[in-house]
Amino acid sequence: MRSDRRGLAAIVSAIAALTACEIEKVQIPVPPAHVALHSVLSASAATQVVLLERTRNGSLTVYGSPFDLEDPVAADAGIGEAGATVRLVTPAGDTLDAVEDSKVRDDRKGQGIYRFALDGAALQRGASYKLLVTTTANEVLTATTVVPAGTPAMLALSRTFERSSDSVELTWPAVAGARAYWVRIETPFGPRFFFTDSTRLRLTGELRNTQATGLPRVFIPGFRQPVTVSAVDSNYYDWYRSRNNSVSGEGLVDRVSGGFGVFGSLVRLTFERWDVTAPLDKPGGVYRMLPSIDPAAIPFTRIDLYLEGKSARSDQPDALSGRYYRQLKIGEVACPMCGVLGTISKDGKVHLAFLTDWFAQDTLEQFSGELRGDTLLGFYRFTGPVTFVRDH
Repeated sequence: MRSDRRGLAAIVSAIAALTACEIEKVQIPVPPAHVALHSVLSASAATQVVLLERTRNGSLTVYGSPFDLEDPVAADAGIGEAGATVRLVTPAGDTLDAVEDSKVRDDRKGQGIYRFALDGAALQRGASYKLLVTTTANEVLTATTVVPAGTPAMLALSRTFERSSDSVELTWPAVAGARAYWVRIETPFGPRFFFTDSTRLRLTGELRNTQATGLPRVFIPGFRQPVTVSAVDSNYYDWYRSRNNSVSGEGLVDRVSGGFGVFGSLVRLTFERWDVTAPLDKPGGVYRMLPSIDPAAIPFTRIDLYLEGKSARSDQPDALSGRYYRQLKIGEVACPMCGVLGTISKDGKVHLAFLTDWFAQDTLEQFSGELRGDTLLGFYRFTGPVTFVRDH
């Protein structure tokens, strides 16, 4: 009995000790918010732009809005650095002052975006430009770049690319001052880009986008996809070839004094716009809307559909891609021909997303229906029923 009492007393003492303990509270210090700079002098741009923002350290809660090309910092949940003095020193020693976009726009968009009224054609090749930035807190950032040589490609050359059979060899001249050549292909799932030290490149329809989730093909039938090759300086090359790695400790390579980021330069040597095609075998084809409803209310008058890829599993739908043709109203500014992505199941159920442009992230309208022979029947998400008939 005495032994049981001693055991019970020990348990009670242990519980009392545990309940008396409190977890130690440690306050993690807030790291400083540094100034991040991003600017690339472009020989094909009408103006030269500098983006300034603060690195996020948890002291502010920022909410990103839908992407807006005219307000990229705020749209990406960034903290634009307003009110800075941004100057560019030319090879001749002249000083140019940048103007912040938000100061000259009625809608006040463009905080942290500074613009020089300097046409890319006026950039001196093989010469050094110096960027000077002073924030309202008297932080000073400096950086320099040497613009590569080369004649910029201003107008896009059009090319039709049949994904299942074509291969294209791109060539461009070697230019002085180029650390590497940057190849970029726009896709609906984000760009595919890489560097090369060669002046020759072969592209085929089998190319995959290793920079997008799911490794989709780079070239999507029905889509119009720009392909560019640019000569870049060392600052640009080192920044975009490096990355932060929490395991190895390897970080981004930047040469901005007093801050963080990149100030580089490039000359676009090749600029092409590829219209990607594939065989129009069923379920693909050219589908035209039956004029049974007011076309002004449902303006997609034609859809060109392609079988983008077959599913590896019988219980999964196949992928569709293509483009739509839209009837615009008088005075309406929109895309008259843009991309379509979708699926078709084994029982003929079809789902389509009509894109605002050529990017998968922005959907204008959706369609759900089924394919019955040569007839595509279904409903739009926002405007109601519609019927398309396969033309060829």
